[in-house]
Amino acid sequence: MRFILVRHGETEEPRPGLESIGHDDSPLSAFGRRQADALALVLREASDRGERFEAVYASPLRSTFETATTIADALGIVDTARADELITITPEVLPEDGALDAVEALQSRAWELIETLKTRHEAASTLVLVTHELVVRALVCRALGMPLTDLRRFRLDPASLTTIEYRTAPRERTLLAGLNETCHL
Repeated sequence: MRFILVRHGETEEPRPGLESIGHDDSPLSAFGRRQADALALVLREASDRGERFEAVYASPLRSTFETATTIADALGIVDTARADELITITPEVLPEDGALDAVEALQSRAWELIETLKTRHEAASTLVLVTHELVVRALVCRALGMPLTDLRRFRLDPASLTTIEYRTAPRERTLLAGLNETCHL
């Protein structure tokens, strides 16, 4: 099973800091809509080459849901499933100044969603999860067994694709198959 983690595109009101694409429920900017279109195109091309996309899940915030709907439409997926587990924390924080507990809770709930989806969908399918920078970072750390304090050790751009694969043969394991892919942009 493959999980394509999509960081939403640029919003109308970017904020400074690591999560420069805000969590304040802003809509995508015109540039962000073009980024979502580019994401949708590259995923549709993967579908045309045989990738089996079964579902699209998204944080219910506007920027992620707009991005997810664009992708789902391109893939011919009728419904975009809202997943509160993919919401970022407010304010967007990193593990410093005592915020590690909040990020651990975010990571735990997002990983629980992945575990649930592994049992709900077919093993040969690909699921798209559209979310926020901090959620993708936390999931990558979990997949690799990295401590959350290493959250900043990799780049993660807006409208990027990160792929986590779950394999059961020859043994059960989780792999990072792609990180911060932006060639579609």
